[in-house]
Amino acid sequence: MSDTTFASSALRPYPKVPARQRPAGSGSREWVALEKVHGAHFAVVCDRSGVRAAKRRELLGDDGLDDFFGVSRVWPALSVAAARFASAVRGEWGDAGAVTVYGELAGGCYPHPDVHAVAGVEPVQTGVWYAPGLQWLPFDASVERADGRWWLSDRALRAAATPAGLNCVPALGYGTLNGLQELPSAFPTRVPTLFGLPELMDNLAEGYVLKPAGEWREAEGAAAGAGAGADLRPVVKVKQKAFAEDERFDGARPYLPPPQGAAGVPAWLLVQASALLTPTRAAAAVSKLGPRTPADAVAKEIAQDVAEELAEALGGLEDELRHALERALGPGAHALAAFDAEDRHTSQRGLCSMMVGQCDGGSPELGSTRADSNGE
Repeated sequence: MSDTTFASSALRPYPKVPARQRPAGSGSREWVALEKVHGAHFAVVCDRSGVRAAKRRELLGDDGLDDFFGVSRVWPALSVAAARFASAVRGEWGDAGAVTVYGELAGGCYPHPDVHAVAGVEPVQTGVWYAPGLQWLPFDASVERADGRWWLSDRALRAAATPAGLNCVPALGYGTLNGLQELPSAFPTRVPTLFGLPELMDNLAEGYVLKPAGEWREAEGAAAGAGAGADLRPVVKVKQKAFAEDERFDGARPYLPPPQGAAGVPAWLLVQASALLTPTRAAAAVSKLGPRTPADAVAKEIAQDVAEELAEALGGLEDELRHALERALGPGAHALAAFDAEDRHTSQRGLCSMMVGQCDGGSPELGSTRADSNGE
Protein backbone atom coordinates (compact mmCIF):
# COMPACT_ATOMS: atom_id res chain seq x y z
CA MET A 1 0.00 0.00 0.00
CA SER A 2 1.42 3.38 -0.96
CA ASP A 3 1.74 6.61 0.97
CA THR A 4 -0.72 8.15 -1.48
CA THR A 5 -3.37 5.75 -0.28
CA PHE A 6 -2.68 6.71 3.31
CA ALA A 7 -2.73 10.41 2.52
CA SER A 8 -6.17 10.17 0.92
CA SER A 9 -7.63 8.14 3.77
CA ALA A 10 -9.89 9.68 6.39
CA LEU A 11 -9.66 9.36 10.14
CA ARG A 12 -8.58 6.02 11.58
CA PRO A 13 -10.48 5.94 14.89
CA TYR A 14 -8.63 5.26 18.10
CA PRO A 15 -9.06 1.61 19.16
CA LYS A 16 -11.54 0.97 21.94
CA VAL A 17 -9.80 0.77 25.32
CA PRO A 18 -11.16 -2.01 27.55
CA ALA A 19 -11.57 -1.75 31.30
CA ARG A 20 -9.08 -3.28 33.70
CA GLN A 21 -7.71 -6.66 32.74
CA ARG A 22 -4.23 -8.07 32.33
CA PRO A 23 -2.99 -7.27 28.82
CA ALA A 24 -1.80 -10.19 26.75
CA GLY A 25 1.83 -10.51 25.75
CA SER A 26 3.14 -8.08 28.35
CA GLY A 27 6.63 -9.64 28.27
CA SER A 28 9.52 -7.60 29.62
CA ARG A 29 8.83 -4.37 27.75
CA GLU A 30 8.54 -1.01 29.44
CA TRP A 31 5.05 0.34 30.15
CA VAL A 32 3.69 3.79 30.93
CA ALA A 33 0.76 4.86 33.09
CA LEU A 34 -1.07 7.97 31.89
CA GLU A 35 -3.71 9.96 33.70
CA LYS A 36 -7.10 9.35 32.08
CA VAL A 37 -8.58 12.77 31.41
CA HIS A 38 -12.35 13.26 31.73
CA GLY A 39 -13.06 15.17 28.55
CA ALA A 40 -14.16 14.72 24.95
CA HIS A 41 -12.12 12.68 22.49
CA PHE A 42 -10.66 15.04 19.89
CA ALA A 43 -8.13 14.09 17.23
CA VAL A 44 -6.20 16.05 14.62
CA VAL A 45 -5.24 14.47 11.29
CA CYS A 46 -2.24 16.00 9.52
CA ASP A 47 -1.69 14.84 5.94
CA ARG A 48 -1.01 16.28 2.51
CA SER A 49 -4.45 17.89 2.42
CA GLY A 50 -3.72 19.91 5.56
CA VAL A 51 -4.76 19.80 9.21
CA ARG A 52 -8.23 18.44 9.97
CA ALA A 53 -10.21 18.06 13.18
CA ALA A 54 -12.03 14.90 14.19
CA LYS A 55 -14.19 13.56 16.95
CA ARG A 56 -14.09 9.93 17.99
CA ARG A 57 -15.38 8.28 14.83
CA GLU A 58 -15.33 10.86 12.05
CA LEU A 59 -13.81 14.03 10.74
CA LEU A 60 -15.54 17.25 11.74
CA GLY A 61 -16.90 19.55 9.08
CA ASP A 62 -15.88 23.19 9.30
CA ASP A 63 -19.14 24.22 10.99
CA GLY A 64 -18.80 21.25 13.35
CA LEU A 65 -15.99 22.97 15.24
CA ASP A 66 -18.51 25.36 16.76
CA ASP A 67 -20.87 22.59 17.80
CA PHE A 68 -18.08 20.48 19.33
CA PHE A 69 -17.81 22.32 22.66
CA GLY A 70 -16.85 25.51 20.84
CA VAL A 71 -13.40 24.16 19.97
CA SER A 72 -13.27 26.67 17.11
CA ARG A 73 -12.21 29.31 19.64
CA VAL A 74 -8.86 27.50 20.12
CA TRP A 75 -8.55 26.00 16.62
CA PRO A 76 -6.11 28.56 15.11
CA ALA A 77 -3.46 27.93 17.78
CA LEU A 78 -4.27 24.23 17.98
CA SER A 79 -3.95 23.70 14.22
CA VAL A 80 -0.61 25.54 14.12
CA ALA A 81 0.68 23.42 17.01
CA ALA A 82 -0.55 20.18 15.42
CA ALA A 83 1.17 21.03 12.13
CA ARG A 84 4.37 21.75 14.05
CA PHE A 85 4.03 18.41 15.84
CA ALA A 86 3.53 16.54 12.55
CA SER A 87 6.55 18.25 11.01
CA ALA A 88 8.73 17.07 13.90
CA VAL A 89 7.40 13.52 13.57
CA ARG A 90 8.08 13.45 9.84
CA GLY A 91 11.59 14.64 10.59
CA GLU A 92 12.12 11.39 12.50
CA TRP A 93 10.04 9.03 10.37
CA GLY A 94 10.67 10.37 6.89
CA ASP A 95 7.95 10.89 4.30
CA ALA A 96 5.07 9.41 6.26
CA GLY A 97 1.46 9.59 5.17
CA ALA A 98 -0.99 10.84 7.77
CA VAL A 99 0.16 11.79 11.26
CA THR A 100 -2.80 11.59 13.64
CA VAL A 101 -2.66 13.07 17.12
CA TYR A 102 -5.26 11.76 19.58
CA GLY A 103 -6.16 13.78 22.64
CA GLU A 104 -8.80 14.91 25.10
CA LEU A 105 -10.52 18.26 24.89
CA ALA A 106 -11.09 19.29 28.49
CA GLY A 107 -11.59 22.25 30.76
CA GLY A 108 -14.11 25.07 30.52
CA CYS A 109 -14.49 25.61 34.26
CA TYR A 110 -12.21 25.80 37.30
CA PRO A 111 -14.17 26.56 40.49
CA HIS A 112 -11.43 28.23 42.52
CA PRO A 113 -11.90 31.70 44.07
CA ASP A 114 -8.57 32.93 42.70
CA VAL A 115 -9.20 31.78 39.12
CA HIS A 116 -11.32 33.90 36.78
CA ALA A 117 -13.83 32.23 34.49
CA VAL A 118 -13.43 32.49 30.72
CA ALA A 119 -16.42 34.19 29.14
CA GLY A 120 -18.47 32.11 26.73
CA VAL A 121 -16.92 28.78 27.70
CA GLU A 122 -18.87 25.84 29.12
CA PRO A 123 -17.33 22.80 30.87
CA VAL A 124 -16.62 19.89 28.55
CA GLN A 125 -17.26 17.51 31.45
CA THR A 126 -17.95 17.97 35.15
CA GLY A 127 -16.67 16.50 38.40
CA VAL A 128 -12.98 16.74 37.52
CA TRP A 129 -11.78 20.29 36.98
CA TYR A 130 -8.80 21.06 34.79
CA ALA A 131 -8.75 24.69 33.60
CA PRO A 132 -11.06 27.68 33.09
CA GLY A 133 -10.55 27.68 29.32
CA LEU A 134 -10.58 24.89 26.75
CA GLN A 135 -7.43 22.76 26.70
CA TRP A 136 -6.42 19.96 24.34
CA LEU A 137 -4.19 17.29 25.86
CA PRO A 138 -2.65 14.74 23.45
CA PHE A 139 -2.28 11.20 24.79
CA ASP A 140 -1.20 9.24 21.70
CA ALA A 141 -0.18 9.60 18.06
CA SER A 142 0.16 7.34 15.05
CA VAL A 143 1.98 7.48 11.72
CA GLU A 144 0.75 5.84 8.53
CA ARG A 145 3.52 4.23 6.51
CA ALA A 146 3.74 1.78 3.64
CA ASP A 147 4.40 -1.02 6.16
CA GLY A 148 1.36 -0.18 8.30
CA ARG A 149 0.26 1.96 11.17
CA TRP A 150 2.91 2.81 13.76
CA TRP A 151 2.20 4.15 17.23
CA LEU A 152 4.74 6.63 18.56
CA SER A 153 6.49 5.90 21.81
CA ASP A 154 5.32 7.99 24.75
CA ARG A 155 8.68 9.74 24.89
CA ALA A 156 8.57 10.55 21.17
CA LEU A 157 5.04 11.91 21.63
CA ARG A 158 6.26 14.31 24.30
CA ALA A 159 9.43 15.19 22.42
CA ALA A 160 7.32 16.37 19.47
CA ALA A 161 4.54 17.94 21.56
CA THR A 162 6.54 20.14 23.93
CA PRO A 163 8.31 22.27 21.27
CA ALA A 164 4.94 22.62 19.52
CA GLY A 165 3.43 24.17 22.65
CA LEU A 166 1.22 21.18 23.44
CA ASN A 167 0.71 19.74 26.93
CA CYS A 168 0.32 15.96 26.90
CA VAL A 169 -1.73 14.15 29.52
CA PRO A 170 0.40 13.62 32.64
CA ALA A 171 2.54 10.49 32.81
CA LEU A 172 2.22 8.85 36.22
CA GLY A 173 5.23 6.61 35.75
CA TYR A 174 7.21 4.19 33.60
CA GLY A 175 8.09 0.63 34.53
CA THR A 176 6.94 -2.95 34.43
CA LEU A 177 3.30 -3.85 33.96
CA ASN A 178 3.21 -5.57 37.35
CA GLY A 179 4.55 -2.50 39.08
CA LEU A 180 2.25 0.00 37.37
CA GLN A 181 -0.85 -2.10 37.99
CA GLU A 182 -0.30 -1.49 41.70
CA LEU A 183 -0.92 2.24 41.29
CA PRO A 184 -4.00 3.48 43.19
CA SER A 185 -6.95 4.27 40.95
CA ALA A 186 -7.98 7.28 43.07
CA PHE A 187 -5.53 10.19 43.08
CA PRO A 188 -5.64 13.99 42.57
CA THR A 189 -5.56 15.05 38.94
CA ARG A 190 -2.22 16.42 37.82
CA VAL A 191 -3.57 18.39 34.88
CA PRO A 192 -4.14 21.79 36.59
CA THR A 193 -0.46 21.98 37.54
CA LEU A 194 0.38 21.95 33.81
CA PHE A 195 -1.28 25.37 33.61
CA GLY A 196 0.02 26.73 36.92
CA LEU A 197 -3.39 26.62 38.59
CA PRO A 198 -3.95 26.39 42.37
CA GLU A 199 -5.04 23.06 43.79
CA LEU A 200 -8.70 22.17 44.37
CA MET A 201 -9.81 19.95 47.23
CA ASP A 202 -11.07 16.47 46.27
CA ASN A 203 -10.32 17.04 42.59
CA LEU A 204 -9.69 13.37 41.82
CA ALA A 205 -8.67 12.07 38.41
CA GLU A 206 -10.89 9.74 36.43
CA GLY A 207 -8.24 7.02 36.62
CA TYR A 208 -5.32 5.97 34.45
CA VAL A 209 -4.44 4.14 31.25
CA LEU A 210 -1.69 1.53 30.82
CA LYS A 211 0.05 0.98 27.49
CA PRO A 212 3.48 -0.04 26.18
CA ALA A 213 5.87 2.90 26.43
CA GLY A 214 7.75 2.11 23.21
CA GLU A 215 6.76 2.49 19.58
CA TRP A 216 4.52 -0.21 18.16
CA ARG A 217 3.77 -1.45 14.66
CA GLU A 218 0.14 -2.44 14.27
CA ALA A 219 -0.40 -5.32 11.88
CA GLU A 220 -3.04 -5.11 9.15
CA GLY A 221 -6.46 -5.95 10.57
CA ALA A 222 -5.38 -5.50 14.18
CA ALA A 223 -7.46 -2.37 14.77
CA ALA A 224 -10.52 -4.20 13.53
CA GLY A 225 -9.86 -7.02 15.98
CA ALA A 226 -8.99 -9.58 13.35
CA GLY A 227 -8.50 -12.54 15.59
CA ALA A 228 -6.28 -13.28 18.55
CA GLY A 229 -3.18 -13.33 16.38
CA ALA A 230 -3.56 -9.74 15.23
CA ASP A 231 -0.81 -7.57 16.64
CA LEU A 232 -3.10 -5.19 18.49
CA ARG A 233 -1.31 -2.98 20.97
CA PRO A 234 -2.41 -3.85 24.52
CA VAL A 235 -4.00 -0.80 26.19
CA VAL A 236 -6.25 -0.89 29.25
CA LYS A 237 -7.94 1.70 31.45
CA VAL A 238 -8.37 1.70 35.21
CA LYS A 239 -11.09 3.98 36.60
CA GLN A 240 -11.58 5.01 40.19
CA LYS A 241 -14.62 3.24 41.62
CA ALA A 242 -16.56 6.39 42.54
CA PHE A 243 -16.43 7.63 38.97
CA ALA A 244 -19.25 5.43 37.73
CA GLU A 245 -21.37 5.99 40.83
CA ASP A 246 -21.22 9.77 41.33
CA GLU A 247 -23.51 12.03 39.30
CA ARG A 248 -21.02 14.89 39.64
CA PHE A 249 -19.06 13.36 36.77
CA ASP A 250 -21.97 13.46 34.32
CA GLY A 251 -23.33 16.97 34.67
CA ALA A 252 -22.15 18.63 31.46
CA ARG A 253 -24.82 20.12 29.22
CA PRO A 254 -24.83 20.22 25.40
CA TYR A 255 -22.87 23.19 24.12
CA LEU A 256 -24.91 25.72 22.14
CA PRO A 257 -22.63 28.04 20.16
CA PRO A 258 -23.62 31.70 19.87
CA PRO A 259 -24.99 32.88 16.50
CA GLN A 260 -21.74 34.69 15.65
CA GLY A 261 -19.67 31.55 16.34
CA ALA A 262 -17.79 30.42 19.44
CA ALA A 263 -14.72 32.42 18.38
CA GLY A 264 -16.73 35.48 17.34
CA VAL A 265 -16.69 34.55 13.65
CA PRO A 266 -18.33 31.69 11.70
CA ALA A 267 -16.43 28.44 12.15
CA TRP A 268 -16.11 27.79 8.41
CA LEU A 269 -14.41 31.15 7.97
CA LEU A 270 -12.04 30.52 10.86
CA VAL A 271 -11.09 27.08 9.52
CA GLN A 272 -10.27 28.51 6.09
CA ALA A 273 -8.25 31.29 7.68
CA SER A 274 -6.39 28.91 10.00
CA ALA A 275 -5.27 26.87 6.99
CA LEU A 276 -3.38 29.98 5.85
CA LEU A 277 -1.33 30.15 9.06
CA THR A 278 1.82 28.58 7.63
CA PRO A 279 5.56 28.90 8.33
CA THR A 280 5.98 30.45 4.88
CA ARG A 281 3.61 33.26 5.81
CA ALA A 282 5.48 33.88 9.06
CA ALA A 283 8.78 34.06 7.17
CA ALA A 284 7.23 36.55 4.73
CA ALA A 285 6.05 38.73 7.62
CA VAL A 286 9.52 38.74 9.17
CA SER A 287 11.08 39.52 5.79
CA LYS A 288 8.74 42.49 5.45
CA LEU A 289 9.13 43.83 9.00
CA GLY A 290 12.72 42.83 9.76
CA PRO A 291 14.26 40.03 11.89
CA ARG A 292 14.36 42.16 15.06
CA THR A 293 10.64 42.95 14.99
CA PRO A 294 8.89 41.94 18.25
CA ALA A 295 6.79 38.78 18.04
CA ASP A 296 3.58 40.69 18.80
CA ALA A 297 4.07 42.88 15.76
CA VAL A 298 4.89 39.88 13.58
CA ALA A 299 1.75 38.11 14.82
CA LYS A 300 -0.38 41.16 14.06
CA GLU A 301 1.04 41.32 10.54
CA ILE A 302 0.35 37.60 10.01
CA ALA A 303 -3.26 37.87 11.19
CA GLN A 304 -3.93 40.96 9.08
CA ASP A 305 -2.34 39.39 6.01
CA VAL A 306 -4.46 36.24 6.36
CA ALA A 307 -7.67 38.21 6.89
CA GLU A 308 -6.95 40.43 3.88
CA GLU A 309 -6.15 37.48 1.62
CA LEU A 310 -9.30 35.66 2.65
CA ALA A 311 -11.43 38.80 2.24
CA GLU A 312 -10.11 39.22 -1.29
CA ALA A 313 -10.79 35.56 -2.11
CA LEU A 314 -14.37 35.85 -0.82
CA GLY A 315 -15.12 39.10 -2.60
CA GLY A 316 -14.82 41.19 0.54
CA LEU A 317 -15.59 41.06 4.26
CA GLU A 318 -17.27 43.71 6.36
CA ASP A 319 -14.76 45.61 8.49
CA GLU A 320 -16.30 44.38 11.73
CA LEU A 321 -16.10 40.74 10.63
CA ARG A 322 -12.56 41.16 9.30
CA HIS A 323 -11.36 42.67 12.57
CA ALA A 324 -13.11 39.89 14.53
CA LEU A 325 -11.33 37.35 12.33
CA GLU A 326 -7.97 38.98 13.04
CA ARG A 327 -8.66 38.78 16.78
CA ALA A 328 -9.68 35.11 16.53
CA LEU A 329 -6.51 34.32 14.59
CA GLY A 330 -4.35 36.09 17.18
CA PRO A 331 -3.30 33.07 19.31
CA GLY A 332 -2.43 31.03 16.23
CA ALA A 333 -0.52 33.93 14.69
CA HIS A 334 1.40 34.44 17.94
CA ALA A 335 2.34 30.75 18.02
CA LEU A 336 3.48 30.92 14.41
CA ALA A 337 5.58 34.02 15.08
CA ALA A 338 7.20 32.36 18.10
CA PHE A 339 7.99 29.22 16.10
CA ASP A 340 9.52 31.30 13.29
CA ALA A 341 11.71 33.17 15.78
CA GLU A 342 12.78 29.88 17.35
CA ASP A 343 13.65 28.38 13.97
CA ARG A 344 15.67 31.44 12.96
CA HIS A 345 17.53 31.37 16.27
CA THR A 346 18.27 27.65 15.88
CA SER A 347 19.43 28.20 12.31
CA GLN A 348 21.76 31.01 13.40
CA ARG A 349 23.18 28.84 16.17
CA GLY A 350 23.78 26.02 13.71
CA LEU A 351 25.55 28.32 11.27
CA CYS A 352 27.70 29.76 14.05
CA SER A 353 28.57 26.24 15.21
CA MET A 354 29.72 25.25 11.73
CA MET A 355 31.83 28.38 11.34
CA VAL A 356 33.43 28.66 14.77
CA GLY A 357 32.96 25.25 16.32
CA GLN A 358 30.62 26.50 18.99
CA CYS A 359 28.12 29.27 19.66
CA ASP A 360 26.79 30.36 23.05
CA GLY A 361 28.46 27.39 24.65
CA GLY A 362 27.85 24.93 21.84
CA SER A 363 24.80 23.70 19.98
CA PRO A 364 22.34 21.50 21.88
CA GLU A 365 22.58 17.78 21.40
CA LEU A 366 19.68 16.40 19.37
CA GLY A 367 18.98 12.85 20.45
CA SER A 368 16.83 10.52 18.37
CA THR A 369 13.31 10.19 19.70
CA ARG A 370 13.11 6.67 18.29
CA ALA A 371 16.37 5.20 19.55
CA ASP A 372 15.45 5.35 23.23
CA SER A 373 11.78 4.51 23.01
CA ASN A 374 11.40 0.85 22.16
CA GLY A 375 11.17 -0.15 25.78
CA GLU A 376 11.79 -3.81 24.96
